[in-house]
Amino acid sequence: MLELGPRELVTLGTVLAGLAATYGVLKTTIRGMIAQMEEMKAEVNKLNTRLDKVEAKQAVAISSIDTMSNDILSPQILKEQSERDGAIATRLKDLERDVDRLYHMHNGVHPTTVKRKKE
Repeated sequence: MLELGPRELVTLGTVLAGLAATYGVLKTTIRGMIAQMEEMKAEVNKLNTRLDKVEAKQAVAISSIDTMSNDILSPQILKEQSERDGAIATRLKDLERDVDRLYHMHNGVHPTTVKRKKE
């Protein structure tokens, strides 16, 4: 059989105490790491939420830019608007010229009119 003397018992006690202390330290360290992981998880969730909001705003901005570039500011539409505006300006000048002619033709005096009596 195995004889356990005081020396072996002290060594065994020291080893067991070391194991217990190591177990306690590891358990505390693991709890701390788990708490840190939970904090990091919450922070990552916050960052993901912020990133989603930024991406949504970016998508709206890109859509607006596409709408402006393709529908509002496209060369074809700008050309049509420019032609329309030119035609309107030309028509306005013609109408102003006609009104000026009519105004100059009128001498400002109206002949008197006589009302006819009903017979």
